[in-house]
Amino acid sequence: MAGQAVNLSSFRLTKQNSRAKADGIVEVRLTDSEVRVSASITAAAADELQRFLVLGSFGLRVLSGEITVAGATIRPSDRTHWIHAPQCHALPVMRTAEETRFEMHNDPTADGLRKLGRLSPLFRGIWHEPQERAGAEASKAPCSYRFLSTSEDGPKRSVIQELVSPPKWNRKLASLMESTADGGREPLTVLVCGPKSAGKSTFSKLLTNRLLTWRSGDGGGDSACRFPKGVAVLDLDPGQPEYAPPGTVSLVHVTRPNLGVPFTHPSLDDEAYKVVRCHSMASVNPASGAELHLECATDLHDHYRRTLRHCPLVVNTPGWVLSLGLELLVQIIHRMRPAEVIYMSEEGPAETVEALQAVTKNVLVTLPSQQSEFASRTAAHFRDMQTMSYFHTHTLRPGPREEERRQEWTASALSSIRPLAVRYAGGQRGFLGVLRYDYQVPAHLLAEAINGTVLAVVEIEAPEAFRGLGGSADGGPTLSRTREGIPFVANPNDVALDPRHSRTIGLALVRGIDTAGKTLQVLTPMPVAKIAEARSQGHSIVFVHGKFDAPTWSYAEHLHEEQADDDDGDGDASPDALEAADEDMSDDDAKDDVGYASDARDGTAVPWVEVLRGSQKRPVGSRVWRVRRDLGRGAGD
Repeated sequence: MAGQAVNLSSFRLTKQNSRAKADGIVEVRLTDSEVRVSASITAAAADELQRFLVLGSFGLRVLSGEITVAGATIRPSDRTHWIHAPQCHALPVMRTAEETRFEMHNDPTADGLRKLGRLSPLFRGIWHEPQERAGAEASKAPCSYRFLSTSEDGPKRSVIQELVSPPKWNRKLASLMESTADGGREPLTVLVCGPKSAGKSTFSKLLTNRLLTWRSGDGGGDSACRFPKGVAVLDLDPGQPEYAPPGTVSLVHVTRPNLGVPFTHPSLDDEAYKVVRCHSMASVNPASGAELHLECATDLHDHYRRTLRHCPLVVNTPGWVLSLGLELLVQIIHRMRPAEVIYMSEEGPAETVEALQAVTKNVLVTLPSQQSEFASRTAAHFRDMQTMSYFHTHTLRPGPREEERRQEWTASALSSIRPLAVRYAGGQRGFLGVLRYDYQVPAHLLAEAINGTVLAVVEIEAPEAFRGLGGSADGGPTLSRTREGIPFVANPNDVALDPRHSRTIGLALVRGIDTAGKTLQVLTPMPVAKIAEARSQGHSIVFVHGKFDAPTWSYAEHLHEEQADDDDGDGDASPDALEAADEDMSDDDAKDDVGYASDARDGTAVPWVEVLRGSQKRPVGSRVWRVRRDLGRGAGD
């Protein structure tokens, strides 16, 4: 028996409260009386007055009144705030407690983002299914969003989750706003820490959005915001970063509310979320280089104090809070000395809380973790989605103002995009050499090791970056060459580049190696002007190879694209909804099979892709073995 529909919004769109305008814009006018008399609204929903949920990508412009969403308060202005709300994440709830008029806009960038579902199952089933238009409406572009009145308005076989801020979170957020009221104080510094999946990123986003839009006094308009110059975010979680691709840590200058999920703003060159300085760990796990992680965090904080100290600072940390991870966290807190340290758990572990209390004195506050929710994707899936989104971004769509330029996506398989040919030999070679972190690959295997992998593009700002790797007269490293002629830096002691004298300017995917032409064929969304600017300053470029997640999603994009063309679909409405199969997977090895069982049309072999035909299955023992972390659970059964 089907379950009863759940009210998600406190009103329905009708001809009385909404009207269509030019260019697909819908104007909505809400009144308190309309909500209270609506027969479809329960008493509990009526108590909240106006609240509504929207699935998809859309623009929100407030004409009168105000709307709160994801911690941000949106007031009347000529600015359109763009929101990406996919079903694989909790949907932000929009609320208003007074008469409000606002516009909802179709998102012109939504089509490219939605069509990534043609290239990977990871992006399927996360948006709404476009409703077919009839008659004169048929010629119009499909709507990029869907208003959700009840749970029946959502996609079939989907679970709609709301972005929830518990009461204790709200009280703490209000307290932090009050503490910034004194204009004579230095900008607030808040460090957020806690176990994995506790809500650190969510709380950091809510705090950042509130700081960006909070205003003291009764002044009106954006000019009355307490921090009009923006908020600095120190993103120290390489496994689940908010503003940059996985495997990196970064200092970000946020100037507009963050109303999207991480894979909708992965670029290092976004105008609204400007990555001021970035370092590559070449790994999604800080345990791979705890000392390097601390050095990167220290350098980024020092850079904040030199360039953005007029902005409040929000520091988001990894969920590694035991053993060496706890020692790392304590050292970060000791060096940064934040005004507030927020631990996102009221359930310990006790040794972690005691250690934090010892280093923070009286500035530690514990908050409840985010409630466990249904997960349609694992942490590894989200990393793949963010990395894939990064490599598919391209030129920014211009807006009415320079600061409103927006990111767009290329919805074609990477194999169809012409790569950059980077010379690795001769006087005009494009980079100094390849540097390997962690396990050192033998020279004769280096070409195979980097082919088809992600590399960090690192700008060397001074020769001191090559600490322990020097040897040449100019202070640079000693270079060796593979049998193909690729230059590399021998690194037997696993020495990382000094983050005080180097920075990551982008990531590159090695598509192939042309040994005859002595070039690496690479794909990157990074503007070539970045490399030209670095070289004009006399800086060299090093490609860093490490333990980035293997970009397996990229190997089969063209196969999925061919299949989508054969099915004559856009990939989003596929009945094959991807779900996380194992609830107890770790963040580092939780990769499910995503159905790469396909074949090229011409029957040729595809590099790095295992092709299964018909009902063929992989042989027993071919899957990756994982350590069970629940040994002994239920042993008495």
